[in-house]
Amino acid sequence: MQAEMMYEAQHWEWREPQISEHGPPYLPKDPRSWSRDDVARWLRDMATLHQLPQVPIDRFLMNGKALCLMSMDMFLARVPLGGKLLYKDFQLRLGKAMYTS
Repeated sequence: MQAEMMYEAQHWEWREPQISEHGPPYLPKDPRSWSRDDVARWLRDMATLHQLPQVPIDRFLMNGKALCLMSMDMFLARVPLGGKLLYKDFQLRLGKAMYTS
């Protein structure tokens, strides 16, 4: 299972996710195959899960393959509050898809 960051008591803490091993049922397991709609759903759900301000979807008009090309700085430029968390979550999902069968 992947770990995720949650904000508690003025610090970040790693926790196990509350979703199934295969992730939410509406997202393909491999983020490289995500459509623009999948990316938008992931962004909305991550903002809700981590109590972040809603991410302006127009800053991420791209599919999963395009997200793979983004650096942490690119995420932070689009989402200053929460960009690092989004980047790490995406990289964990990508790594799991690439290195597990």
